[in-house]
Amino acid sequence: MIRSVPCALLFAIVLGGNAVAQTCSGLTTLTNGTNADATQVMGNFNTLLNCINAGTPRAYVSGLTLSTSGSSSSFGISQGVATSDDASTSMKLATAYSKTTAAWAVGSGNGALDTGSIANNSWYHVFLVERTDTGVVDVLVSLSSTTPVLPASYTKQRRIGSMKTNGSGQWIFFHQLGDEFLWDAVVSDASGVDPGSTGNLIALSVPSGVQVYARASVIFFRVSSGGTYLQVTSPDVANNSTTSGNATLFSVDGTHPGSTEITTRTNTASQVRFRSDIAGDSMYVNTMGWVDHRGRDN
Repeated sequence: MIRSVPCALLFAIVLGGNAVAQTCSGLTTLTNGTNADATQVMGNFNTLLNCINAGTPRAYVSGLTLSTSGSSSSFGISQGVATSDDASTSMKLATAYSKTTAAWAVGSGNGALDTGSIANNSWYHVFLVERTDTGVVDVLVSLSSTTPVLPASYTKQRRIGSMKTNGSGQWIFFHQLGDEFLWDAVVSDASGVDPGSTGNLIALSVPSGVQVYARASVIFFRVSSGGTYLQVTSPDVANNSTTSGNATLFSVDGTHPGSTEITTRTNTASQVRFRSDIAGDSMYVNTMGWVDHRGRDN
């Protein structure tokens, strides 16, 4: 005999490591001891299945990997799924796409730019977009990280990554694996720079307009004799004086530098803070790439 079940069932869907609670209603209370039991069970099962399939997990993104060969006006997007920024719509790109730096037009192989002309040496943000009246999903790029100019009738959006143009308005070569983006060629962002003893915000070659985790190698040394310390921090935290207790690197002198790799959260201006315990030191910062959670923390 089948026991009675409640009319609403709370369950958890686990997608990409994220647990999402969702309430399903419309289930019927089983009548025990009657021939209708099997029919009622199947009806409840179908109701529950439809509820799961209709669920829109907040901030979810899967697939949608970006790629470009570099020095090219085109880029690719793998198939995938993402929840819209407003958490109302699950948007699916059913097949791999390619887009160009031309003005946006629907369909693979066409332009992706939301407005104006492509700019040189600029960060662009890539969005998955959908018009809910037809269910058509497409891709566009925008200088804005939050408010792209959407095509007519498109009402849903989700940023899925960022790319930068070179001096000719072409995409710079990078490699994406999940949330990690690596430059094909490491970028020198500081060469022989004195970090100073009061805190120096230095912009690295990572997306602006959003906060990411910059990945870079740092070489630091004391120009004159005597040991010195360097502290590397996110602009989000306090700008504290550098000591042996909070230092990232230590250098004995100019012939014995300290070196390490960092993964540090930036501000929206792509900056990371560097601070020595004394002025007159020197450092080199080479940016390898960045980690971008693409809205999953919002």
